[in-house]
Amino acid sequence: MRVRGRLTAALTGLAVTMSLAGCVTVRGEEAVLPATTEEEAAEALERYAEIKNEVNPTYDAELNATADAGALAAINSAGHRARGAVHPEGNPGYVPMAFEDPEFHIPRQAGWPKHFVVDTATNRGDDRWLMVFTRDAVTEDWRAAYLLTFDADEVPRFTRDEEGWAQAVAEDEAEGLAMSPAELAEGYVAYLAEGEGPYEDGPLTSGERERREEAGNEAAYVVQYQDSTGGRAHSLPFGLRTEDGAVVFFSSEHHEKQTWAEGETPVVDEYVEALLEGDASRSVTTRRMSVQAALLPELEGEGVEVVSRVFGVVSASGE
Repeated sequence: MRVRGRLTAALTGLAVTMSLAGCVTVRGEEAVLPATTEEEAAEALERYAEIKNEVNPTYDAELNATADAGALAAINSAGHRARGAVHPEGNPGYVPMAFEDPEFHIPRQAGWPKHFVVDTATNRGDDRWLMVFTRDAVTEDWRAAYLLTFDADEVPRFTRDEEGWAQAVAEDEAEGLAMSPAELAEGYVAYLAEGEGPYEDGPLTSGERERREEAGNEAAYVVQYQDSTGGRAHSLPFGLRTEDGAVVFFSSEHHEKQTWAEGETPVVDEYVEALLEGDASRSVTTRRMSVQAALLPELEGEGVEVVSRVFGVVSASGE
């Protein structure tokens, strides 16, 4: 299956955006059970839309944290803080978000956290959204840890077990795959730095390296990059089996330092400036978080494809 690389940005200059039925579970339990029911998954999606339709017109970063988790929460909350600073009047022209024709892919899992995936159309265009919802305990609300967009005819085809449940890929599972979900973020950031690894060419792999090389040829400034898998603020990787391998959702962190030549005046995007700490008299370092989806082929297949990404500036410092 081929899915073209996709980069999603939610604003100019700042790339951005129950109980289990019939069972009782506790942290650490070994029983493999459905993460939730389809009815509860639908309620979680409805709750997400309700919160976002309250958050987005007012740029309420604090309320946003009740809908998003991990790196996605950091991206969207920082975006709301920046937009709120630049547009204190809010967004009076906001059109409420609506989901249409959702399909729920619910795996059976042991222990916590639990996950499920929603493949849904929206009133935001023709793309379909793949959203990964997660929670760490039965007493918590479901929140979205990943949100990626795909062309409608390029959505991965998830497989199901004999009882109709989606098939999760454990973090350390590499059987029949090019690598395990746990190895994906580390491999990706190493590839961005060194250009080595089992990755297919595309906008988010070779294209990203080419973009960085071109940015380094500017006479007015130099750019330095540092990539990492991130820390506790990031989302745990999560994968589902597909007809030809697996789709894995993972997060990463990227620092970009832009230093202007002597005599040049730094140019700082207004949304980045809203998050800026310090005086940008000579350089600006931005910290971006990123969530991605990658296609992991079977071992005899081709390389890993990074097919969709959402990223955003979460902090910035000047010198």
